[in-house]
Amino acid sequence: MKIIALCLVVVVSLCSSGCLWLAVGAAGAGVGVGTYAYVRGELEAAYASEYQETWTATLAALESLEMRKKSASKDAFGGRIDAARADGTPITMRVSPVTPNSTSVKIRVGFFGNREMSEMIAEQIRQELN
Repeated sequence: MKIIALCLVVVVSLCSSGCLWLAVGAAGAGVGVGTYAYVRGELEAAYASEYQETWTATLAALESLEMRKKSASKDAFGGRIDAARADGTPITMRVSPVTPNSTSVKIRVGFFGNREMSEMIAEQIRQELN
């Protein structure tokens, strides 16, 4: 019984501290496959690709999904893309270099987040990178 309680405490601690994202990212880092975590309405996807390549793929994913780009700005440290669905639902994406060969993309659809739509966008970005 004590072992189960201890395991539960460890799992809850990892989930609430953000270390679970680190563990998920570390597990997929060598594979070259995008990993993601969904927290508080925002999906964070990790891609094994350079920052500029991921930025270009993110813009292409919006176009492929027929979403309207409202604004896009970036510098060497990261960028932000504001877009909208056809019904006006706002989409915000932040692209950030993590290492020279990996990039993080944070996606929020709507004001409170939409996990399913965010995952669809993340998957389209992955397809654009292949």
